[in-house]
Amino acid sequence: MVGCDRYVNLTFTSSSDNGVLTTDQYSSNFDQSATSPTSPVDVGGRGGKGEIVVFTMNRPPILQTPVDWAQGDATVNLKQEITVPVDVWIVKGPYPNQALLAFNSAVYTNNVWANERMGTFMTMTLHDATGNSKAANYYNFTCSQQSQMETDIGKTAGHINIYFVDQVDRGGGNYGQGNGNACAIGSDFVALGSAVGTDLMSHETGHDFALTHTDGNALFDATNVMWSSSSTRQYFTEGQTFRAHLTSTSAINSVYKARGSQPTRDCSDTQDDVQCPGRQKRIWADGTFPAN
Repeated sequence: MVGCDRYVNLTFTSSSDNGVLTTDQYSSNFDQSATSPTSPVDVGGRGGKGEIVVFTMNRPPILQTPVDWAQGDATVNLKQEITVPVDVWIVKGPYPNQALLAFNSAVYTNNVWANERMGTFMTMTLHDATGNSKAANYYNFTCSQQSQMETDIGKTAGHINIYFVDQVDRGGGNYGQGNGNACAIGSDFVALGSAVGTDLMSHETGHDFALTHTDGNALFDATNVMWSSSSTRQYFTEGQTFRAHLTSTSAINSVYKARGSQPTRDCSDTQDDVQCPGRQKRIWADGTFPAN
């Protein structure tokens, strides 16, 4: 029998709506969600032991485990937004044009991260590599060139490095100026073509954060950041944001080591249980997709 209503007290909150997912001893998945602009948040009847995940703007999502609901209400201490320093290398010019494209792409990415409660903020250092004598070798980039390009053009260790070339191979010789490629799921690398949409950086860094494509899943559409080909990317689900922060190979953990001693948890795309909220889990609506 589920216990009495419990409350989650939040410290260091933002001024925006707070979303809370919980489990208890009776749960088969993260079956309770609640939103509140203030603290505490009523999460309903809870009994035994379980977990809490909290989402809010300008704070990284946090997993508190274990929680003993039999002991009463719980308190979750939120943490400072994570700064993500990124180095951008302009390989194919003209430099002023491509630097502006990089800047606008970073602004777009930061807006998505803020609106979708990713709890990360990108800072960018620009490098003019257009005069590098080996730059032309990488104008038409394919992933087999990644290591050599990092050696020839430059790479800042401990950061995501983004290279603006001319054309990028999406795979199988499918080159295009509007393409990008992170070359791995969970990485510190992105290559972008010279005419990409400003939304593509958010998609490719999503791969660095260990997120995969959502194509073909009826619970997603082209407005999701991880849809493979789109110009309308704007949403992450809370299930995706959970994975971006807790997957051990996400750049947040493997490159920046930004979560300290907080737990990691490697969730598959199809997992939906007491360890991992479903990838499609939404506390807030995403366009035409309602909260679930």
